[in-house]
Order: sequence, then structure tokens, then C-alpha cells
Amino acid sequence: MGCTGMLFRAEAATEPVPPIPNFRLETAAPFTVCGTDYAGPISYRHEDGTLRKSYILLFVGPASGAIHLELVPDMSAYEFLLSLKKFLARFSNVTRIMSDNGLSFVRAARELKIIYDHVKCPAVQQHLVDAEITWEFITPHAPTHGAWWESMVQTVKRPLRKILGRGALRFRELETVLVEIESLVNQRPLTAVQLDPNEISALSPADLLHGHRAKPPLPEMKFKPDSREAANSIVFSRRWKHQQSVIRAFQKRFSQEYIQYLRTAHSRNPSESRSVQVGDVCLLQDPSPSKARWPLLCRVLSLSGGERTDRRQRSCLIKTASGQVFQRPVQWLYPLEV
Repeated sequence: MGCTGMLFRAEAATEPVPPIPNFRLETAAPFTVCGTDYAGPISYRHEDGTLRKSYILLFVGPASGAIHLELVPDMSAYEFLLSLKKFLARFSNVTRIMSDNGLSFVRAARELKIIYDHVKCPAVQQHLVDAEITWEFITPHAPTHGAWWESMVQTVKRPLRKILGRGALRFRELETVLVEIESLVNQRPLTAVQLDPNEISALSPADLLHGHRAKPPLPEMKFKPDSREAANSIVFSRRWKHQQSVIRAFQKRFSQEYIQYLRTAHSRNPSESRSVQVGDVCLLQDPSPSKARWPLLCRVLSLSGGERTDRRQRSCLIKTASGQVFQRPVQWLYPLEV
């Protein structure tokens, strides 16, 4: 009886949250260290009209927060190695790959080891030893050990599965949509940048990845064709418009979920929450429709309210990056760290 009581009173072992590892803070080329995982399955429509499964392979950079997406027809080691070859051809500075203990990852790690072991030329072998990619597996059944890339898996998978539903795209169309989603996610604001007191801007993973501001994508075809020849063009076809609607829906849902993520991230912070202050650069959550890919950036000019109650200032005057000035409630603002 005593043993039974002890069993029900037992508590899970806990450890303090560890500090951020050095590789997440060091200055290095994009994806020098990267985490990888699969998301899916995601249905696509085959040429014969049947629905088939595909998977999204994600590579995530720990320091920049950038992601790279590859669409694969299955989770085999062969398909992973093909995607890895393409990834390494684009980002040649990779020195360490981290993942869970999935069978395809374990098999791929063995295959990479075989590649390095079977090089015969001594000079080439020495070069490969110096640049060899190491593979690190996290503890089995411990997804929190890879939380910095697992969170990005959910970031992409959850909105996309809700949007696609039964309206499955073809494989090449889904591949194109994923590239646009990759661009969208990599343009999310990370922190405020104050090079000029009058400038309102934020740093994004894309800035760190490419070294320059991303240009706007191709415009959406919301207008009606002005001629019969234009009406028969691809950009006015139903399939093209469906791809645009998927991107538009993902953009809306992802930006909303990212805003909610910022809210919960602040609430999880053990330190005392800080009120919005004059001069803060924030994201503005505006329920009105906008053509911008991300919520507006703004700067707090002044705070007001609370004179007749508890003196807590719950309204503010803000200035957007385009120079417009509005009065908004502070609940619509999400401060970016400087």
C-alpha cells in the first residue's frame, strides 16, 4: 500500500532550462549549422488525377532563423540524399547537421560517412576531412532538444494543411508554392534596426541570408483580362489563380499565427513584462485588409489614457514606415527587440 502511494506521488524529473548554445549566437555563414526534419504528409494531385502523398523537408538555420524547403515524394534515404545534394550546392558552408533519429536520417548519415571513407586521392581526402560534415542526433523521444527547428516545422505545416484541404495542387505547382512560402517565412521581422532615428525598419532572416532587402514578388492577377488574347493566357487560368489563393491564404494565416506566437512568447518570459514605451518599434496588428506581406511596422510617438481610472496608458499615437500617423490601442502592438 505504501508503494502504491509513492507511485501516485511521484513527479517527473526536471532540469533548469539550459542557456542558448554557442552555435546559435556565433557569427557564421547561413546554414553553417542546420537542423533538419520532415513535415507532412501533404497531398498532391498526380497527372492521372489520383491523390498521392508528398513530404516537406526543412532545413533551419539556428542563428539567422532562415529556412529552406524541399518537396520530396517520400521519406526514403535516397530522396533525402538528393535533396541534401541540392541544399549543399546552394549553401556550401554546412559543417554540422542536426536531426532526430528518423530512419532516413540515420541511413543518410551512414551514406555520407561512406562517401568520405571511399575517397582514394590523398589530397582530395585531406580537403574533405577539413570540410567534413558532422551529423548530430538528438536524444530519442526528446523533440524539445531540437525545439529551434521543430517549431519551424509546425510553423509551415499547420497553416498549409489547413489551407490546402481537398484542393490539392500538382507536384510542380506545390513545389513552386513552397518556394514562395519559404520566401514569405524568411521575410518575417526578427528585431528592430535603428540606423536612422527617422527610419522604421526590421531585420529579417532574408536580410541575413542574402545581404540585401528582398524585392516584391510577382503581382497578383486580380484584374480582368482586357483582351481575348489576355484571357487565354496562363496567368488568368484557374490553376494559376488557385496557386495565388493558396499563397494569399497562407500569408494571412501565418502572419496571424506568428503574431500569436509573439504574444505567447512574451507571456512565457519569466521576467516581468514591459509596457510599451515611446520610441518602441512594433508590429501593428490591424484587422483591416492589407496588401503588405507582413503586419505594418510602426514607431510609438506618445502614450495616453487612464486619466479617469488607474492611470494606465492604454492608447498610443503611432507612425508607420510610410509616414502615416494613427491612434491605436496598445493591445494591437507587438514590440520588436532592438
